[in-house]
Amino acid sequence: MRRTVFAALTLCFAALSAQAKAPSDQLLANVTRELPNYVANVDASTLRRSQLAAIYSIMHDGHSEGEKRMMIRSVIGGRHSLRGLLFN
Repeated sequence: MRRTVFAALTLCFAALSAQAKAPSDQLLANVTRELPNYVANVDASTLRRSQLAAIYSIMHDGHSEGEKRMMIRSVIGGRHSLRGLLFN
């Protein structure tokens, strides 16, 4: 009986984790597809989920394309940000 309950709980947790991963995978796919329009040579899979969410939000707001590029570079940081361009 315990094995059956344990197996059922394991399946439930596996299903929940697969459902929780799906939006993150979709977010990564969307950002990966659109990111080259704003910043070159950035691998979206190396970004944190919070960065992906911020970038996706910026891509779909009402700012101009130039403003979106600057904000996305700021979110990515490193050599893509203004500070990175000036000091690296």
